Amino acid sequence: MMAAVATRQAKENQVVDKDDAPELTREMMKKAGRGREVLPETVLAQFRRGPGRPPADNPKVPVSIRLDKDVVDHFKATGEGWQTRINSILQDAKSGRLKAVKPSSPPLKRRA
Repeated sequence: MMAAVATRQAKENQVVDKDDAPELTREMMKKAGRGREVLPETVLAQFRRGPGRPPADNPKVPVSIRLDKDVVDHFKATGEGWQTRINSILQDAKSGRLKAVKPSSPPLKRRA
């Protein structure tokens, strides 16, 4: 353990010699090649990205909705995933597992 601490302290106390990392000149930049052209395949393979996340079967749709502050505060207080929990409650209301309040009058028409 002491050896690891001593090694770390020695590295922190080292002074970097500017000759070890000279300033790049225009000539150096002209000679430089693209990574694909100059690096070996084994190095390039380490930087390849995978195909990413597969497309969702039922993708979410971004919406803007106005909710009462106390409702949002309540769900946010439950921690990460609060929007998912709201979505789950709305799914339950849609499927009939949760009684939704039905309006007594027809919805208001939007002005154009």
